[in-house]
Order: sequence, then C-alpha cells, then structure tokens
Amino acid sequence: MKNIILEASIIGQGLLNPALKTGIFRYATMLTETLLSRNDINPYICLSALQHSEMLVSDYFIKKKYALKYLFPNRLIENRIYEKLYNLPNFPHKYGTMLYVSKLFQLTQKRKIKKKNTLFHSFFFPFPKNLFSNGIIKFITIHDIIALKHPEFFTPGLVNRVKGILNSINKHKDWIIAVSESTKQDLIDLCVIPENRIFVTHLAASKDIYFQETDNLVIQKTLIKYNIPDKNYFLSIATLEPRKNLLFALKCFHKVINEPGLNHLKFVIAGSKGWLIDELYDYVDSNMQLRKNVIFTGYIPDLNLSAIYGGAMAFLYPSLYEGFGLPPLEAMQCGTPVITSNSSSLPEVIGDAGIMVDPNDEDALCQAMVDIAKTKSLRSDLSQKGLERSAFFSWDKCVDETIRAYHFALENKKQ
Repeated sequence: MKNIILEASIIGQGLLNPALKTGIFRYATMLTETLLSRNDINPYICLSALQHSEMLVSDYFIKKKYALKYLFPNRLIENRIYEKLYNLPNFPHKYGTMLYVSKLFQLTQKRKIKKKNTLFHSFFFPFPKNLFSNGIIKFITIHDIIALKHPEFFTPGLVNRVKGILNSINKHKDWIIAVSESTKQDLIDLCVIPENRIFVTHLAASKDIYFQETDNLVIQKTLIKYNIPDKNYFLSIATLEPRKNLLFALKCFHKVINEPGLNHLKFVIAGSKGWLIDELYDYVDSNMQLRKNVIFTGYIPDLNLSAIYGGAMAFLYPSLYEGFGLPPLEAMQCGTPVITSNSSSLPEVIGDAGIMVDPNDEDALCQAMVDIAKTKSLRSDLSQKGLERSAFFSWDKCVDETIRAYHFALENKKQ
C-alpha cells in the first residue's frame, strides 16, 4: 500500500475542546489508531485545518503507544507559541486566535503534496485548496448531509459548513466513504454523486469505553457523581440540538410519569449544549414536576459512560434524522435496552435488537417507555439482543472495508 495521508484535524478539534468529542471524533481517532497498528499501511498525519493542534494530537497517540509522522510538521517556534496560547486562561476567541496564528504561519510556507499516487483521506474537513498535484487519489468521509436535507435543524453557519465540504469534492474524480447506506442514498439523491464513487463503511463503538458494567458499586458511585438518585431512569446522550428531538421526548416523558405508579421515573439528558435549544430548557423550567424528574448532566467524560449507560432502564433516542447513529450502538454494547426511531440510518444499526418507533408518533413512544418501565423481561430480552447486535460492528471491520476502498481506487485511478 502506498503512502496514505490522513487529514485528521477533527481529532485536534476534539482535543482542543472536549465538548466536541462527538461521533465524528470517535470515528477519526479509532480509524487512525487502527490504521497505525497495521503493517501494510504507511500513514502520515495532516492537520491542514487545525495546524495548531499538533502537540495535542501527538500527545494523544503517544499515550496509546503510537508515534505519528506528519506530512507538514510544525516548526519548534510554532509549537511553542501554540502551547503558550493554549495554556492561557480562557479569553474571548481564544481558539480563534490560535487558528488565526496558524493560518499566518501557513501563508509563509509553500505546501504541496508532490508524490504521485499518494492517497489522501479527509475524515471530515473539506479538501484543502492548492495542496494537491496530479495523480493524488482523494477520499473524504461524509458522515451525513442532514444540514442540506433539513436546514431547519441547523444554524446558517452549519449549513454553509456542510456546503463547503461538499463543494470541495469533484464528484467525477474523488472518492467518498459514507458511514451508512442511508447517507450514501442521500448523496446520490441530493448531490447527484455517481453511486460507483461511494463506499459504505459502518462505524463501531470502542470496546475500551463502551462495555457492560457489571460492578454495581461503580454504577452507584457514578450516579451519585451526577446527582442521579437511582437506576429508574431513561437516558439520552447527544449534543443538544433540535434534530435529536429531545423536546418531543420530554413531552412524552411528561405524559408517562403521570401514569399510575410511574411518577418516580427520571429522564437523564447528557451531552454538550448545541444550538437552537432554548425551548428545551424553557419547557423543563416551566413545570415543577419536570424540574424534579429531569436531570441535565452536561458533558460526561469517557471514563463514566459505561456506568451511566449501565444504570439506565433504557436508552431513549427518537432522533429525527441520523447519518449513522453511534449512541444507540454504544448503548447496545453496554447492554442497555434501546428505544429509537425507525427512520434514516437507525434501522441499519439497530436491526431487530431494539424498539423502533416513528419519531413523530407520541403514542408509540409513550407506549414503548411504559412497556420498558413495567416489563423486566422485556428489558432483559432487549439487553441481550443489543449485546448480540453490537458484536456485528467493529473498528477492524471498518478499517478493512476502508482499505478495500483504497485498493479499489488505486486499481481504478483512471475512472
């Protein structure tokens, strides 16, 4: 296999700001780590979008016993400046200042990938301009194009960001990796990208982070840490944004806890604040019962995730649209029953191992929650099915599929 350049700025973004360790960050870190472990791959790291994150990215992989080779390594003075800025107390536009400085440094250097037949793979960011010579095969992973399909769920800036990524692609020369058949079909339908230029590689959940926690003491200590009184709770973990349909879930939960014998249930909502979510908080604040029964934990670090999943009665994820849907897979791998939507990519992930409902059907979601709360045998059955289903997904499989795509592109580079 020839040299592979991995544009991994999305890893740097998550390390600069831990609240941005989303599913895309998981994908990029696990794919990079698994590729680094292969003897048949010669990977170089490129951080063209976030050059100032180099030290953090290096440290992250050093702790995992991997030394990185950079395509365009920073000079010592650059890293010293970035380190000083990073270690300063937070101030307005701190990360923007670091980005601006890194762009100034890049202006002083002529950077070009010159070697023919090198393969370049961006995990998220658009292909950088003026970086490529002829003969370089380019891949980009598209996680979803929901911002084009449903712009009402996003700010204009986020919609433009997705457009920028798609506009950087030459649909007749570049290659795309989609994380689900659903996303592949969206690319064909909305972007008119030829089907033969899109490969599908399903994601996975890290077994080091997401596992069935069987130590009740660990679970209890974790619940105390996040002010969760007991295991009688539904759980949602996501960046808080309209597409996750959490306001709808809250309204259904409100109905459920007014059913006889169910007023003790809690709804734990974990994740960083996203955008357009004021209505979500207003709905909870306006109701005394919900203020008592709904718990917002904020961002939860990796160390505590399995215990949070493991303590939950069920994982609730009535998302309106997904590119893949890592959280339900993570929940299944932790042995937590899943209630999720029957739309977009989620059936690909869940199979028959969870309860799937129309994300706009209030009665169906309420009934699923009541059934879970009242039926221990149903919880046990879904827990076992979820564990079995999650075993079909692995990062080794994802990497094998990715490498097969690389080989196909190298063998058909004139297509």
